[in-house]
Amino acid sequence: MSNESTSDREICEPAGADGVQGLLPGIMPGAEVVVRGAEWLVDAVVPHEDCTALHLQHRGTGHPRVLLWPFDRVVRREHTPRLRVVTLRQFWRRMTLALHDVRVDGLRARALGARVVASQLAPALAVANGASRVLLADEVGLGKTVQAGWIVADAGERRPDSRVLIAVPAGLRRQWQAELAAHFGLDAILADAAWLRRAFSDLPADVTPWSLPGIYITSIDFLKRADVLHSVASHTWDTLVVDEAHSAAAPTDRYAALQRIASRARVVVLITATPFSGDGAAFASLMRLGTSTNDAPLIFRRSREDVGLARARRHRFTAVTITAAERRLQRLLERYTREVWISSHDEGARLAMTVLRKRALSSPNALARSLDRRIALLNARPAVPCQMPLFDDELTDDDDEPSAALAAPGLEDPRREHRWLARLAAAAHAAPDSKERYVRRLLHRLRGEPAIVFTEYRDTLHRLSDHFRGALVLHGAITAAERAAAQARFNADGGLLFATDAASEGLNLQHRCRLVVSYELPWNPARLEQRIGRVDRIGQARRVHAITLVARDTAEDLVIANFARRLGRVAATLGERDRLAAYLTEARTAGIVVGGMRDSRLDAAAPPAIAIEPAVEPRAEAEAARLEARARAVFAPTWRDSDVLVSSLRARPTLERGYVLVFEWSAVAGGGPTIDRHTWTLHVDAAVPKHRRAAADARALAARAISEHEPDARARLATVAAQRLAMVAGVHAGIIARAIAREAELRDRDTAVQAVQPGLFDRRAVLAAGAQAAERESGRADHDRRMAARARDQIIESHLRLAAVLIIHAGDAA
Repeated sequence: MSNESTSDREICEPAGADGVQGLLPGIMPGAEVVVRGAEWLVDAVVPHEDCTALHLQHRGTGHPRVLLWPFDRVVRREHTPRLRVVTLRQFWRRMTLALHDVRVDGLRARALGARVVASQLAPALAVANGASRVLLADEVGLGKTVQAGWIVADAGERRPDSRVLIAVPAGLRRQWQAELAAHFGLDAILADAAWLRRAFSDLPADVTPWSLPGIYITSIDFLKRADVLHSVASHTWDTLVVDEAHSAAAPTDRYAALQRIASRARVVVLITATPFSGDGAAFASLMRLGTSTNDAPLIFRRSREDVGLARARRHRFTAVTITAAERRLQRLLERYTREVWISSHDEGARLAMTVLRKRALSSPNALARSLDRRIALLNARPAVPCQMPLFDDELTDDDDEPSAALAAPGLEDPRREHRWLARLAAAAHAAPDSKERYVRRLLHRLRGEPAIVFTEYRDTLHRLSDHFRGALVLHGAITAAERAAAQARFNADGGLLFATDAASEGLNLQHRCRLVVSYELPWNPARLEQRIGRVDRIGQARRVHAITLVARDTAEDLVIANFARRLGRVAATLGERDRLAAYLTEARTAGIVVGGMRDSRLDAAAPPAIAIEPAVEPRAEAEAARLEARARAVFAPTWRDSDVLVSSLRARPTLERGYVLVFEWSAVAGGGPTIDRHTWTLHVDAAVPKHRRAAADARALAARAISEHEPDARARLATVAAQRLAMVAGVHAGIIARAIAREAELRDRDTAVQAVQPGLFDRRAVLAAGAQAAERESGRADHDRRMAARARDQIIESHLRLAAVLIIHAGDAA
């Protein structure tokens, strides 16, 4: 084996017929190049229509940089292999890395921590193997954000110029940004109104901020704005992630906006712990998000028992006995709303009655406020709508009193309706609140135990929290910074937290608290699970207790009936073991106790079941072990990848003298990235003399072993290498085929051309239609180029090189 020799070779070959890849022969990930007078390692080669982006890492400092060829002069450094003597410890670490190197069906991403959870890898493995639409529907608190993070990180490793859009509730944007940075070292952009203004001012007029590579985290409600949606939906996204996807089901503006974007995304990831809460239409709309076919996404729905985190949770419906004044108020409200419902077919009037019934279930005070508001709206002219701030995408009114819905008259006789409302308002103002009295007694008995009290409405929250000095609040009228501060303080110090669903969805509140009180019974069972899930999640060390208050002799008996019917559908669709389905028996019991209804009234017809992926696949467990081993073995080598490592080990009874030749086999797709690497070891039985510990002696012995045994070893490995290549080619071909099919679906999606009516005196409509047609044609061309590039990736080259020699000797010479 000769000493190291290097040569520099400028990349100046002419363009080949195969496109940009032909412009840079030999330049692939792992190659060494000289650019701008410095040595770099190539991390990725990303071809574009008129240039090639080289993602580089400085050999000395490790600093990353992206340069464009042919605008930068690129010189490839070629090395002939040299024998490099290393310690046995270094040798084993290098072999550990080699044995757990890249796999054709594995992940390229790496987490910053050493612990990798197998169940959290399964969705990312599915996407890496060609799945284009997945639904992460694990129970609350099982790390769905981390699961999506693996998908995002892996996409970035495979294509550094990828563009990822993460759409989340406004209050979760900073939490997502922090978790991606903490777990994967990913820098994500918080794409809000302020960022958009800055970006437009800094970029050329013909460049939109969304067109640049990166990870963009934005709120779902920000995306549905017409000006934002038009810009975002005009681009093809490599990955779209939608958190709390159940809140964006059809028919809503959120769903319409996300469907436009998802129809132009190569990979769509939906996240929700409550995908199906008994509403079949809403669930069907989620299944259609991102596709024009009836094909359902891959669904991952695992419980704590499935992933080995079984811990009993205690939940109970607590019946609260109301006073005579409250009972009278409920009967009056029932009579008034029934009269309106029968006499009026106006949807606005019926919506107003629904709002009043829901407010009555929250508290007499909440109902009194709504009744006063309805009286004022019916007696006065319609108020001028309040203009919301143009760029305010942090606040939400989901937990505010829905006053706009209270303006529709319900009875033909205004005077009769006014009498009804006055009578109701007087009764509401006079009625005590039995639930409030119960909660105050309960919280005072806790003696410092942290607790969260959930309520649907902000005014009820304020009325409750006013009784407890120092209580924290989370609701839709506070900013994201205030929300984060309240979350951090509660997790650090505990205490009492009063929250609405609008402000707390997705938050981690398990560090100090294990008790959740629901002040009202939600009409949607998914919301109840979301509430309890704020504390019943990974990291919770104690048993979780949850209490849901149900008032006797009120409309909540009807709510329980509906609650149980929806849970029956959940059990039939997701299975009896599903977490939501577990509420079914409790709801039936509560319905009988509170409302006196027969059990048969709570039964529900069973909709068709859905296919759910296995809990934890052996493939995911093997991948977790591989990634953990690589994380433990990471070190900074002082040798080049082309070097042949040499080390020595004294023979023992179980290890005979001789040489161990280590061969490294790699498969390269399309002349670019390495898609699979495998290591084989061959033991050669030979008489190895005693030798001194000098590096020169080790190199001499290794050189002799290579000269005598390498040709035969290569011949012995030819068959297994061919088998490995056939396996890798088959798996890779399936991945490429699925990627091309999705690309073709995206290309053919937007083909409808609308007729254009020319103006009498100008051609603006014609010019706009022409611009849209040009944009569609450009998009089709881009998809065609992408499909051609993926087709070229099916061409696989394999390489087998000698990576190391281990000398097993009898002992050291004197």
